Amino acid sequence: MSKESGSRGSEAVQATGERPLLQVSGLKKYFPVRAKHLFSRKKERIRAVDGVSFFIQPGETFSLVGESGSGKSTTARVILRLLEPTAGEILFEGKNLGLLSTEEMRLARREMQMIFQDPYASLNPRMTVGEIVGEPLAIFNAGDSSQRARRVSELLATVGLASQHAKRYPHEFSGGQRQRIGIARTLALNPKLIIGDEPVSALDVSIQSQVLNLMKDLQEEFKLTYLFISHNLGVVEFISDRIGVMYLGTIVEMAAKESLFRKPLHPYTQALLSAVPVPDPSHHRERILLPGDIPSPSAPPSGCRFHTRCRDCQEVCRREPPDLYEAEPGHYVACHSRASRP
Repeated sequence: MSKESGSRGSEAVQATGERPLLQVSGLKKYFPVRAKHLFSRKKERIRAVDGVSFFIQPGETFSLVGESGSGKSTTARVILRLLEPTAGEILFEGKNLGLLSTEEMRLARREMQMIFQDPYASLNPRMTVGEIVGEPLAIFNAGDSSQRARRVSELLATVGLASQHAKRYPHEFSGGQRQRIGIARTLALNPKLIIGDEPVSALDVSIQSQVLNLMKDLQEEFKLTYLFISHNLGVVEFISDRIGVMYLGTIVEMAAKESLFRKPLHPYTQALLSAVPVPDPSHHRERILLPGDIPSPSAPPSGCRFHTRCRDCQEVCRREPPDLYEAEPGHYVACHSRASRP
């Protein structure tokens, strides 16, 4: 990893005490863009993830939140090497995933599984539920056919489905049930880390709470660690221990859930939280409206990437990108304006 890729915010990922299960340092993912003109020499790149650093301790839930296009899902896919990183370092249980061979990475994925956003698109419609849930067991030759069938029944019961559901097909289930099937599949190989990429955003609100409660129960029962991706702050507040706020490929704030919701420091986080509905009608919250749209990741603004929409913008914000620094114990923010305050 280059010095540049790991410098920004690296101090924010140095956990103390127990070794992190997952540690990400200076992670970058750029996508090349085809030139608009045939003879153009300028090579454009979409900077989907640009210097992201964080850690996750065993047994905790770390969430990434932000607008669509902020780089949350790309970060998740790069961690699993479903996409190859452009730069940066990913350590899982101390092993550098970027240095693993294809076979070594295949074996490492037994410990890392993913719950996808669309519970229907992520399930093969031509396979029965039993085949879908048992597929990871078959791929890794875990037991004989009868042992795998028993394991499938156990997994379905764990997520609240009956063993007879194994003979049915995905289209015969509701959205919430299909997501339970997806969760059962992720549990098949007893993983340590589960990445949830917007796992409840496609579900009705009433079903969302059921799936979230199931995930929390499973975390406690199986000692799971979650990386949770969402744009819904209400969901994030319910399930998270710590939260990282992403904007245009970077983390602009990172803190424990209680600290972030009680005292957001970055103007972008403040704007996001101001849009969260308050259940008490007598309580008035000032809504912070951000001007304009999120800039293109192929041509991000110079300096602080948020300065084009920030009400606290200073001249230094247009020139220099802010570092992620510890403003309060365990509370990190990347903001020149905040750094200049007492």
